[in-house]
Amino acid sequence: MTEATGPARGQAGELPAQHGFTLFIVMIMLLLSALLLIGGARTAVLLESMAGNQRDYQRAFEAAEAALLDAERDIRQLAFDSASKTYVACTALATARCRKSEDGRVFPDRDTGWVTAYMNDGPNSCERGICYFSEAGSVAAAHGSEAYRFWHRDAYKSKYVRYGQFTGALKAGSPALDGARYWIEVIDRRNSKYPLYRITATATGARSVIGKGEGTKVELQVSFDPDPVSRIN
Repeated sequence: MTEATGPARGQAGELPAQHGFTLFIVMIMLLLSALLLIGGARTAVLLESMAGNQRDYQRAFEAAEAALLDAERDIRQLAFDSASKTYVACTALATARCRKSEDGRVFPDRDTGWVTAYMNDGPNSCERGICYFSEAGSVAAAHGSEAYRFWHRDAYKSKYVRYGQFTGALKAGSPALDGARYWIEVIDRRNSKYPLYRITATATGARSVIGKGEGTKVELQVSFDPDPVSRIN
């Protein structure tokens, strides 16, 4: 008597054929992880660069502000006294870097001929950081005026004053202060005891390359009136 045979069975322990689908999924996951890692690294570098640029700009801005204050001290004839660690009148110091008439151009006063003392160098001139432009339109730096052209001429731009040059102000090892400089325009006021001064200061950040126009650069300008307010209307 023959036994009925059932469906054929596979060999014992034989596994289904593999087609690599699981490996494909793993590779995709690895690729996505790598992309996320690269993206995160680039974002971190970008944020670090932005923070560095902001820090560099802040340092340049503070250096330009310090140059403005140094120019005001220059006008007021104040110098740093190493003994008292304060700024005192130049006349109170035995030796000081303050401007002296025998060394060149100084700030005008009524007793020394006012701005006529500058006429020996021409009606529009700049020397030792003190600039005088006789044209009326130059006060507003109108387009086409001599004061407007001032910022496009190396002959004028090279007449700057470095931070601390005439006041002895300390730089405290700051690279931004090393590159800080200023110019002072003398604006004649016939009915005033003192002229009005327009101060322009520039400073570059530590990442900047001076002379190549690269990196962070800050320019500030302020009008300075040395005549104290004696009456309020």
